[in-house]
Amino acid sequence: MKVDIFIEQIVERRPDAQVYFFRALLLVVAVALIALLFTVAIMFLGLVFISFTAIAAIPGVAWLSNHFLKELTVEYEYILTNKELDIDKITGRRKRRRMFTLDLSNAEKLDLYADDTVVEAGVTISAHDNSYVNMWYLVVKHDSHGKVVLMFNPNKVFVDKLNGMLPKRAQCLYK
Repeated sequence: MKVDIFIEQIVERRPDAQVYFFRALLLVVAVALIALLFTVAIMFLGLVFISFTAIAAIPGVAWLSNHFLKELTVEYEYILTNKELDIDKITGRRKRRRMFTLDLSNAEKLDLYADDTVVEAGVTISAHDNSYVNMWYLVVKHDSHGKVVLMFNPNKVFVDKLNGMLPKRAQCLYK
């Protein structure tokens, strides 16, 4: 009797310099816009409509900046279901998008990623945490994309289950 396998793992992507730059830029723009709206509200105190509109827009600017800041948070979810590996990208902890589905029966290699690792592929899927520590790569032959390389950070339990679903030629020899 064959037992179904289902395991999932979420990995949060660490912010890089570009994300920090956009966060800082967004905060500067939001503070400047709020200050401008506050100044307009004070300058046109006699004109109630303009003053009220400027004051009413301040919470909207704060909400929008908070919304965009959350969108810069990225997580990846690895979902192993029998012989399929699904990779989902989650932005802002609420918006999920399926990046890829890989058929593990067509896998060619699973191994730890090292700095000198070179893998030629038609498509590279980057679904790792940006630390490059304990990063693995999986090479799979895809029907429509050719050779696909997945760069990811699975934990030991996930690697063990994944290794069990791979053909013998693709399994990692060490753990």
